[in-house]
Amino acid sequence: MNIIKNILFTKIFQRLLKQSCPQSTRHLCCSHAQILPQAPGTANEMCTVRYRPVKLSTVSYSSVLSDPENKGSHQKGVNFDTLGSWNNRLDMPILVDKSIEKGKLIPRIPLEDVGTASLIGRRKINEDRWIVKQLTPDILYFGIFDGHGGPDVVDYACQHMEDHLCFELTQTDNLSKVLYRSFVNLNNVIARHLAYYNTAQDLNMMGTTATICLLRNSIELVVGNVGDSRAVLSREGQAIRLSHDHEAQDTNEATRIKKYGGTVVENSLGTLLVNGRLNMTRSLGDVELKMFGVTAHPNIRSIEVKHGKDSFLVLMTDGLSYVLNDQEICDIIISSAIPSEAATLVTDEALQFGSEDNVTAVIIPFGAWGKYRSTTRTIPYSFGRNFFSTRY
Repeated sequence: MNIIKNILFTKIFQRLLKQSCPQSTRHLCCSHAQILPQAPGTANEMCTVRYRPVKLSTVSYSSVLSDPENKGSHQKGVNFDTLGSWNNRLDMPILVDKSIEKGKLIPRIPLEDVGTASLIGRRKINEDRWIVKQLTPDILYFGIFDGHGGPDVVDYACQHMEDHLCFELTQTDNLSKVLYRSFVNLNNVIARHLAYYNTAQDLNMMGTTATICLLRNSIELVVGNVGDSRAVLSREGQAIRLSHDHEAQDTNEATRIKKYGGTVVENSLGTLLVNGRLNMTRSLGDVELKMFGVTAHPNIRSIEVKHGKDSFLVLMTDGLSYVLNDQEICDIIISSAIPSEAATLVTDEALQFGSEDNVTAVIIPFGAWGKYRSTTRTIPYSFGRNFFSTRY
């Protein structure tokens, strides 16, 4: 593995030099030795070789190697991220072709390194579902679902979202289109299935959130979601939310509901509900509320993963996000040695902070896993921080 990395570093370094050095001076940057031509008529058997120091950059070494041991201190400017600083806490294999193409080391994300945990909490049944799978040789699929009203719709969505994703991948390479069409088509299938086989009216009141992530070649990350299950990226130790909470508190969402004849009602706990029943304004299922604007059209966001800065992506249900904010969740995860330990720790803490709901977390490590790890973290504890779920 070390030999492969050395070869990759050499190729990547040469490529960076070719991109940044003028043609007339490139030979000065690529070698410390310069072969001097002989005068006309002299013997050419022995060439004179003159060695001289080469200065590649005016940046001081203290600035270039701003974090040589990768312990978490990060300075702005040039550092190891130029060539890809990763593989410090987890032994991730290298995507050789993609690394050479991009000019920096790109790790392959082993599915066995993904951390997952799901707790029933104080509910009678666990209606949270998650999935981690490799769809194609270059695309990974991560999903989290939070069902309500019963397990039927969430089970169906978790089992069959993959089918729609795989079909759409045969139609287009655009991952944003793949996600959008998959959400809409899966919801239509659920609606037709319930309309044809429905024997109990309460099935029309079942539904689920869905937050789906597709990762291509460990670089292109596309996130789509309906409902309030979140996807949060940790970049340089800071939480960046990639999903959107579809709730009636959102003015734009509430406007759409009212436009289609629905109502937004505040319950005794101060929570706004669609038609006095559902906390979210977008979902899969919930067939009886579709005519009132509860759509299955997802929000889509696409970003490029920067493995020198991005530590992980965490998918979570609202049992976690309701009692801890995004940064607190990232701080807990950062303090852990491995993703599986982090998933267990963060879900346990959600229960300690009073979560009443099912709690599920899926943690996908990236190249900077452990890079911004903090030895100290402070999360203020508030007794009775939450005694009620946001669902019903």
